[in-house]
Amino acid sequence: MLDNWVALGSVEFVEKALGRNIIPNYYPEFLNNYLNRDVWKADKWPLGKIVFIKPADRYKRFNGLITNGGYKKKKKGPYQCSSVVKFTNEWRYYVSNGQILCGEWYAGDEENCPDAPKLDIAFPNNFCGAVDMGLVDNKITLVEVNHPFSCGWYGKNHELYAKWIINGWNYLKNN
Repeated sequence: MLDNWVALGSVEFVEKALGRNIIPNYYPEFLNNYLNRDVWKADKWPLGKIVFIKPADRYKRFNGLITNGGYKKKKKGPYQCSSVVKFTNEWRYYVSNGQILCGEWYAGDEENCPDAPKLDIAFPNNFCGAVDMGLVDNKITLVEVNHPFSCGWYGKNHELYAKWIINGWNYLKNN
């Protein structure tokens, strides 16, 4: 039944169509050289620490945020944490079958909107996802990676987006 259509929509819709939850992998091992900061998983809220935090078990269970060291008792673990860095520009790369289809600027210097830097990354051949990279102290740094659904399109060629969505659906079905 899933061979003749592609699910596109909210996290909940796509997960229901797949028949399973999709666990985020924001910082895949093959991109460790681009982290340029500490990242870790935690089961308990990092009291007393200022960190960037988001849910580790589900997409969009709550929006990622920078903590103030306190706790509002509204969220439960597990968490994905990282030390706080300042990104000056950010680009999203749409990767399909291990190849970058395109990369487009989406945040930072709005007056210049610099072109996406060329990446020399050996993506796994079967990898499909949205790879967000940014500039931190003049170093290309991984912002995060998301599975190929419910991601904004920043590209100019909408046919590439359609290709990415179709390949992404096949990737989700098979992984």
